[in-house]
Amino acid sequence: MQPHIVGRDRELPLRFKRPFLLWSYQASHRRLLLRAHPGNGVDGTVEIEFLNVLGMKLKSQYPELLISPALDTAGTGIDEFVDIPDRHRARFTALLVSDGSDDGFVICGSLRVHEH
Repeated sequence: MQPHIVGRDRELPLRFKRPFLLWSYQASHRRLLLRAHPGNGVDGTVEIEFLNVLGMKLKSQYPELLISPALDTAGTGIDEFVDIPDRHRARFTALLVSDGSDDGFVICGSLRVHEH
């Protein structure tokens, strides 16, 4: 199942050629936020909001950002990291989060992109 994506009719994969920071994680709401600020010739702020997060393995910053579906999770460690019961598996998706050299992941229910 693909996550629901809101914002500027974007679809996976998402690619941003600008730096992002792991901005916040709210455990009580299972909400993760990555943020890119304006600067270096780039206008506006971009926020990537992951909702209903079950697990993640991320760096604190990325020089650029690529988010894509984790189509084959074998060998990624995702399946060993978070055990989702089969009856709930359709409600979540595994996403690869990368800067092109280092891969991480987020397992979530949905994803939103906000551009200001």
